[in-house]
Amino acid sequence: MKRIIQILCLCISFYSLSQSKTFEDMLGTKIEIKNEIKKIHASTPILLYSLYIIDKEKIAGLNFPFNQGEAQYLDEKIVNLPVLGGWFGQGRTPNSEMILQVNPDVILLSDFTKKMGEEKIKASLGHINVPLVYLKSNTLEEMIESFLYIGQLVNQESRANTLARYAQESLDLAKAISKEVFKKPKVYYAEGKNGLQTECHSSIHSELIHLAAGENVHKCEAKNQFGRQTIHFEQLLGYNPEIILVFEKEFYSKIYQDAKWQHIDAVKNKRVYFLPKGPFSWFDRPPSFMRILGLKWLLSIFHPQLYQIDIHKEAKNFYKLFLELELTDAMLDDIMGKKL
Repeated sequence: MKRIIQILCLCISFYSLSQSKTFEDMLGTKIEIKNEIKKIHASTPILLYSLYIIDKEKIAGLNFPFNQGEAQYLDEKIVNLPVLGGWFGQGRTPNSEMILQVNPDVILLSDFTKKMGEEKIKASLGHINVPLVYLKSNTLEEMIESFLYIGQLVNQESRANTLARYAQESLDLAKAISKEVFKKPKVYYAEGKNGLQTECHSSIHSELIHLAAGENVHKCEAKNQFGRQTIHFEQLLGYNPEIILVFEKEFYSKIYQDAKWQHIDAVKNKRVYFLPKGPFSWFDRPPSFMRILGLKWLLSIFHPQLYQIDIHKEAKNFYKLFLELELTDAMLDDIMGKKL
């Protein structure tokens, strides 16, 4: 009997070792992962959404509840997962008690979180012993690269490669078109219910304007480059953008009826565009994988003489590939704000 127990212990030990692997994250840190990865907590929305499109079955929990507009495009099983929180701005920290209950095999963190220091991170997690993997996903290029790391981590390299290839081809297309552009259109990104909040030209929240060979009219000093900026209407008149991209449905529905906005070229020339959204924005907040589709859409808006696309057909293909969702015409009309 004693001999049998010894053999069983050796088998268990060998099995555990066979499950162990060393993974190198995007910061070059080598992490020993001893257990089979069944559950992952992605501690920022961007990482969570990237994990969703590569292997949603591995998602351990959410950063915050999905709203109804988002949930209708997502797997119900994922929508109903527990909320674990995470690090994604405004001093947010994860719910360590919930994480202990869920017991993820790995936690994904952004490179920004790394600046907190390992001890603070582990303390906010209640000092649980779980491998921490750091990924970069600030720029669109970094996000594409992160697909490959996530794919390797969850043994979904083929799926990750397919998505990364589509994304890289879209980025390469934008780079090629940019070389052909003689004059970049002046673009204003309108946020807030009155359209007078925006993003700096160097902010990741307005990155698509630059990538699509447009000129963001709102320039900022380096120290003020992140987060929403409130401006005065007189400042916007001075900018006089040729194109306005609108985030809020409420503002988009009334911009053409507001007399003062009629003095801006973009409004005069009917070049105001609602930024499609579903489940997430094609442009920003969050700056997710949906920006890959948004980039192609913007290229066709900014440079119709250089690039034309059937955006309905492209969107349906994109949603099927990335979200495994058959998009109907009615759903697409809602996403693109056709009824506004």
